[in-house]
Amino acid sequence: MQKGFLNMQEKNILHGPPLPDLEFKNITLGQLILNQLSIRGSWVAQINAYTGKSQTFKDILDISRKLAIAFNREGLKKDDRIAICSENNLEFCPVVCAAFYLGITVCPLNPLYTERELKHALNISKPKYIFVSAIGAKNIYKVIPQLFWLPKLIMLTEAINSKLPSIKTLTSNIIIDNNFHACSVDVNDHVTVISCSSGTTGLPKGVMLTDKNFLSVIKNLAVASPNIVNTNTTGLALLPFFHVYSFSVMLVALVFGNKNVILPRFEEKLFLHAIEKYKIEHITVVPPLMVFLAKHPIVDKYNLSSIKEIWCGAAPLSEEIAKMVVKRLNMPIIKQGYGLTETTLAVMNSPDNNTKYTSVGTLVPGVSAKVIPIDGDESSKPLGPNNVGELCFKGDIIMKGYCDNEQATAATIDKDGWLHSGDVGYYDEQGYFYIVDRMKELIKYKGFQVPPAELEAILLTCPEIKDAAVIGLPHEEAGELPAAFVVKQEGSNITAEDIIKFVNERVSSHKRLRGGVKFIENIPRTASGKILRRILHDTLKSKL
Repeated sequence: MQKGFLNMQEKNILHGPPLPDLEFKNITLGQLILNQLSIRGSWVAQINAYTGKSQTFKDILDISRKLAIAFNREGLKKDDRIAICSENNLEFCPVVCAAFYLGITVCPLNPLYTERELKHALNISKPKYIFVSAIGAKNIYKVIPQLFWLPKLIMLTEAINSKLPSIKTLTSNIIIDNNFHACSVDVNDHVTVISCSSGTTGLPKGVMLTDKNFLSVIKNLAVASPNIVNTNTTGLALLPFFHVYSFSVMLVALVFGNKNVILPRFEEKLFLHAIEKYKIEHITVVPPLMVFLAKHPIVDKYNLSSIKEIWCGAAPLSEEIAKMVVKRLNMPIIKQGYGLTETTLAVMNSPDNNTKYTSVGTLVPGVSAKVIPIDGDESSKPLGPNNVGELCFKGDIIMKGYCDNEQATAATIDKDGWLHSGDVGYYDEQGYFYIVDRMKELIKYKGFQVPPAELEAILLTCPEIKDAAVIGLPHEEAGELPAAFVVKQEGSNITAEDIIKFVNERVSSHKRLRGGVKFIENIPRTASGKILRRILHDTLKSKL
């Protein structure tokens, strides 16, 4: 049993190891980043794989300090908010650093949000300035006139024919003062980032994350991956920075001195070529990318032998896919993590030498967990090992709350400080956790609960299936019937009947695909790889 993982004083409440006592005890996130950038100097910090352009840590230090001085001149101050609406690029990170030095809250936004989603997200955070790329600007232009506080737009990347001021124009006449320093804030209370929740079941909420949340994440990763601390090891930044998973990894790379190869979007050949060319050692991915690495024939044409470690999170990863990647890429370490936007990053991750691929790992330092009955409340007694229920968490990486939404905050964090995740899972006798599914996504068939993730994992083991999603089809007598949406591999002639037979031979009666199979071009997903089941439900409704 993991040492100290179960506290017998509080039956069935699990605890991760204590947080490490690292040097940056009484320091803000802005102060820490400023210090770390100052000591890395000429090390390469970022490379844009698309353009080949690179930045050193000194480049980021200089641009970010100039920007901070410019923000100050523009009247931006502590607790003001700025938004960044952009795909991944070299310009994203210095804006974040500049804001952190001044105690300004950063609100990252998905540049592919629809007009409706953008307006909703901006009305939550109400930023004074919005930094946009050419891609992000398209919808922002349409939304700006509808915002009563009229935020100012700044071009994040150089764009031809843009009438907007750019970072260059903001910083052109600025000389860095030798007395420049990052301001002090209350690390426990100061909101450093407002991140949008993934919005898989509805419109996103604004998740308020503090300095303490991110500092705890940095400490946790120093424990989980000591080999990347203070080394210029090369990682891949493909997952979008506007998502808290990749945003956190970007900050960790700055603090640890790692080199990030940035991809603005996923293109099969560019992704594989970047790994080969830059000898990338660490990649953070989501399960659809693992499926690509496991199954796509193009992967064999590239030398991916530099990969030492793959971190996978944001959605369930099947054991079969994990094993296929291990075999195909010649034994890289695959580490899974589990977290929510509301927990900053992972509350659990795989220990070293882990081969329990069905598990998301054990608790990270400083986090406590319990499993409560699915239809229980905060007074419900925690369940013991191997009992399925709702996962609840407590610790220094739990969000402060939802921005301007006390009702949603109170529904998620109870009076004792436990965050109710809405995810269904259990832990075993060794303290390893297993995710069954989202509570809202469980299919209810004749009183049985059917987890879509289990059926999706089975579907993905079929060589002729490229991607799959399962939802509940409403049914008068049974409640819901499991129904599959399937993307076929190129050139496959597999039929719906073949797929139903394939699944039904591998599951118990109540999990059979009684709702049928529908073939589609692609599975709708969030930028972090989560399946947008509400879109699939809408597709079904429109056909009924």
